[in-house]
Amino acid sequence: MIKLMLLSASTQAQLRYTRLPDLPLVDGQPNPGVAGAFAGVSNGALLIAGGANFPSGFPWQGGKKVWHSTVYVLVREGEAYRWQSTQQLDRPRGYGASVVWNDQLICAGGNDADHRFADVFGLRWNPSTATLDRQTLPALPMPLANLAAALSGNNLYVFGGESGQGTEKSLFVLDLKTPASGWQKLADLPGPARAYAGVSAQSNGAGQSLYMVGGRQTENGRTTVYSDVYEYRISQQKWYRLPDLPHPLAAHQAIALGSHTLLVCGGDDGTRLQQIEALSNQANQLPDGAEKQKRTVERNDLQINHPGFIRTVWQFRTDTKKWSVVDTLPFPTPVTTPLVRWGTSIVIPSGEITPGIRTPAIWKIDSNQSKY
Repeated sequence: MIKLMLLSASTQAQLRYTRLPDLPLVDGQPNPGVAGAFAGVSNGALLIAGGANFPSGFPWQGGKKVWHSTVYVLVREGEAYRWQSTQQLDRPRGYGASVVWNDQLICAGGNDADHRFADVFGLRWNPSTATLDRQTLPALPMPLANLAAALSGNNLYVFGGESGQGTEKSLFVLDLKTPASGWQKLADLPGPARAYAGVSAQSNGAGQSLYMVGGRQTENGRTTVYSDVYEYRISQQKWYRLPDLPHPLAAHQAIALGSHTLLVCGGDDGTRLQQIEALSNQANQLPDGAEKQKRTVERNDLQINHPGFIRTVWQFRTDTKKWSVVDTLPFPTPVTTPLVRWGTSIVIPSGEITPGIRTPAIWKIDSNQSKY
């Protein structure tokens, strides 16, 4: 277990980092970790469900991406943590969105190697039987992957993502107390469509709001990463533009703390991704031969020598509308993984730390809540 403490130069916030037990062994071998998993806490246990990795070689080695159905269950026993059990989803899946409601991990959408899914379901950990109870909920209006979700009261909101028609800007809501009423469509985001966005809900003096931060859109093999930020005021059913992030971000994590703070961790600014895409596009347009091989080698070198993702932890004050730096993560930043509340702590469960490479590490972050 690793314990670290960092203070920002302006002493705006204090964050303490603890490394929990890594994901358990797989067939006696170290777990490579997963990206795109569903994650949340049910009956005091951390659930990490599904996701994907490259168990038999990285992309530049011709390795195949594999989706998984395993649900890992981490329980706390006093000050110790223990992997208690592994369960299974109905099928391999990942890259959906998840929230926790009524002690259930609610999972929405996602994909596998061949399909996107519209499924929405709840998983509740039963500690007395060491099993998962599953509840089926109304399916999304369309199959979506790489979408974002947030919970406000009993209402589940899902935003954006990628469908069979392309990248989306839609916002939908489902009342989890009366799920039979189905999904309701709300106002589209007034900015560009996107996936891999950060979304969180917050209650403040003005009422309940959703905050949408960054994201990205890929068209014709070229990705644009966004820095724009929006607030959706639930009572008004209306979007408002807020000050941009200091730089573009996608596949990051956003979480509300208290009534006036939004914390944004890590993410990808797209710089290396766009270089990799440019070389891939060039290689795809060339006939087999030396030039095509040269572009392929250059692209693979960019992936192999990737510096990792943004380690900055940003704070956005929703009252003053100001961005500031809180900290720098002291470990490789995982992306395409959610931030999970576990009691008063925040957990980053596994994720992707460079293209194709996952981490088995589970990090717990504790903050000085009074600063927020």
